[in-house]
Amino acid sequence: MARSASSSATDRAGIGPAGRMLIRSSAWLVLIVLLVPLAILIGASFSASDYVHFPPQGFSLAWYGRFFADPIFLNSLVLSGEIALAASALATILGFPAAYVLIRKKFPGRTVAWNAFLSPLLVPQIVLGVALLQFFSALGIATSFIGLLAAHVVAVMPYVVRTVGATLLSVDVSVEEAAADLGASQLEVLVLVVAPMIKAGVLAGSLFAFIMSWVNVEISIFLSVTGGYTLPVVLFNFMEYSITTVVVAAASIAIYVAIVLVLVVDRVVGIHAASKL
Repeated sequence: MARSASSSATDRAGIGPAGRMLIRSSAWLVLIVLLVPLAILIGASFSASDYVHFPPQGFSLAWYGRFFADPIFLNSLVLSGEIALAASALATILGFPAAYVLIRKKFPGRTVAWNAFLSPLLVPQIVLGVALLQFFSALGIATSFIGLLAAHVVAVMPYVVRTVGATLLSVDVSVEEAAADLGASQLEVLVLVVAPMIKAGVLAGSLFAFIMSWVNVEISIFLSVTGGYTLPVVLFNFMEYSITTVVVAAASIAIYVAIVLVLVVDRVVGIHAASKL
């Protein structure tokens, strides 16, 4: 069914069988280029060798044990989890009502506000990191947990606003109007009526926010907590000087978390549907 729908779509676009084959081949080539390095990295993490080697020489879980026994890696893993979880939660709490107002309400400057919320997607992360560092330095929170968390919220909120906003467009506004006519307040409409109808989109936005916070390097480098670094920053620092098997195992763990979250998004809303949000 999906293949026939895809074929009919490409037929309507004037693409013949040769064009469809070229598109499929290009898509598979891109997918292979993206996945093969990850497969090699994960495979090398199970090597019994003291040096990074692929194909792996033997099979061993010793490097994962070394990862969890190393306080530097373990603390960075915990800090990354705390920041990503808190950032995704705050981005969802703030981004959900923001998206609702931007989609449902008409007011002067709405387009400007919408673009402002999505601007972190357009600005290079390293530029955003420098700007936030300067701003938070003036506030005195540049090297604190609060500063790092606030920076991550700024960076990932656009994913929530964009996802929730796209989901809201598919909801009939008459349902909200009916609830308001029956005496529900604006907050009750938002929490009791709108949220249940778009819960898949809200959850998908929250998961996207978690993933982007989890893998963020640029902002985390500039706003690292005093005495602690997130896992991507620790990996970046290690890889800058030497790549050992335990570093490869650490990178693999970061990949596992991202893969699990992508599978959750696929389970909740579907990857095909999520790509349209």
